[in-house]
Amino acid sequence: MSSRVPGRTSLALRFLLYFALLYLVLIGAMGWFLTRSVASAFTEGLFDQVESAAGIASHGMPSDETGLADWAEEASDAGGYRFTVIDPDGVVLADSHSDPLSMENHADRPEVAAALAGETGRDLRDSDTTGFDQLYVAVPTEGGLVLRLSASSREVAAETWPYRSSVILISIVVGVLGLLLAAWLARTMARPINQLTEQTRALIGDGGDHRVARSSVQEIDALAMAITDLDASNRSRLKESERSSSTLEVVLAALPQGTILFDEADAVVYANPSAHSLLGAVPPTLAGLAPFSFQDAVHDARVTAETTSTMAEHGKPARVLRAIATPFAADRRVLLVVVDVTERERAASVRRDFVANASHELKTPVSAIMASSEALQLAVSRGDASAVDFARQIGGSAAQLDRLVADLLDLSRLERDEPELEPLAFQHLVREEVERVRTGAEERGVELTIDLADVHVAGSRRDLAIAVRNLLDNAIRHTPAGGKVGAELEVVGEDAVLRISDTGEGIPTRDIERVFERFYRVDNARARATGGTGLGLAIVKHVVESHGGSVTVESELGAGSLFTIHLPLPDDQTSERN
Repeated sequence: MSSRVPGRTSLALRFLLYFALLYLVLIGAMGWFLTRSVASAFTEGLFDQVESAAGIASHGMPSDETGLADWAEEASDAGGYRFTVIDPDGVVLADSHSDPLSMENHADRPEVAAALAGETGRDLRDSDTTGFDQLYVAVPTEGGLVLRLSASSREVAAETWPYRSSVILISIVVGVLGLLLAAWLARTMARPINQLTEQTRALIGDGGDHRVARSSVQEIDALAMAITDLDASNRSRLKESERSSSTLEVVLAALPQGTILFDEADAVVYANPSAHSLLGAVPPTLAGLAPFSFQDAVHDARVTAETTSTMAEHGKPARVLRAIATPFAADRRVLLVVVDVTERERAASVRRDFVANASHELKTPVSAIMASSEALQLAVSRGDASAVDFARQIGGSAAQLDRLVADLLDLSRLERDEPELEPLAFQHLVREEVERVRTGAEERGVELTIDLADVHVAGSRRDLAIAVRNLLDNAIRHTPAGGKVGAELEVVGEDAVLRISDTGEGIPTRDIERVFERFYRVDNARARATGGTGLGLAIVKHVVESHGGSVTVESELGAGSLFTIHLPLPDDQTSERN
């Protein structure tokens, strides 16, 4: 198939046509301007001539209205102009070419209106009587009448015709000369451009340092230099594009999300390593993609031209994957992004399980209270001495229920509200909480020790007190008689550091990462026996993190545990220490 485009014309011919059109327009405009100028000059001269004749004739006009008609005809024959006499009301009294009785009132004629105002009036317009352009000049007379003279504009045309002929002849001669000059200029200008075209073609596919030859024509030389610069720029951009492509490849390869690009025919154009990792294998086409719901997402995105998402389990062990299909606006390509949301779904499951766990935890003491209550009623009715034991069981279960409800309320409030920060002397707060649990510790035979430095923090007194109290209570409950629980507070760097240690049974290594989960217990039976609710450490973690801090635990089975809280110091204390 030929690559020639039908209807193409050469640059030389285009130059010739453009120059010819430009010459014709310029010459036509010049001729029109000259003709108009000459006609305007002759028209102005004719106006002056008619006005002079009107002034002379006005002095010889008879005062008797009965003789005006004959005078108008005689004056018209003598001067060659049309004479019209008009009274102050605009009524035509006499006219050299028409019957005055058949003529309209002339008060609204511009030249007549000017004459009635005492000035000489002029106007150029079509005559209602003759149908040709007429020049009108009206002058006021001493008797209060208006004398109007008119002449045909054909006199101007007759006078200007010789000049028009000369203008037309000159235009034709200049036009022919201009076309010849345009043809020569077109060929001269096209020659270096054709040479430049051949040199530019030589750049195509040439990887060397090739430069376009310079030209003696300034504009073409500038174009040649621009082409040389463009070639260098394109080669630089090509290298930059290759570099950007490799950079994008590295970035996409590093993304944890799987990224797959499908073309219009559903073929896989690109897939990053994460896509292979999440899906196991990426097929060459959409038809082989699994899970199958991901195929539906791609089809739906292409049909609706909107982003579509779906979730599915895939692989062994099963992972929860979310696929987001985004269509391209310019074509039918679709980008599929696959995200592993297994951990997020697990967290959501934990939140859902919270309600079930809370219900279970509440049901245990309630069931114990109900059972002990029934047994108590039966023992009382029989006068059995075991009634005291049943009453004690009811009290213990009620206390356990009260602690659980209080912890649930605290946790709910902490999750709902942001802490109200205020300056606190943290050592006083810790000391108060130690003294609050001291009696219980002594009853269990646990020794309490403290080593508190003066530390000020910004925090909620109520929330931090709950966190410290839960750590102390947790340490005392898991420390046997004869053991020790210690509280140590100091400043380390830009943090206030509180350490709560105990010499209790410790925490197994497999459970350390989960001790801050809600309702998680290392030993359920022992925790309930000691009065634990399973929420204390979860509350501690939430309080500390809401204050911008962190909490960690270190433990050795059979040797005890160490819980460490880091809270940021206020800015003023940090600057003072620096």
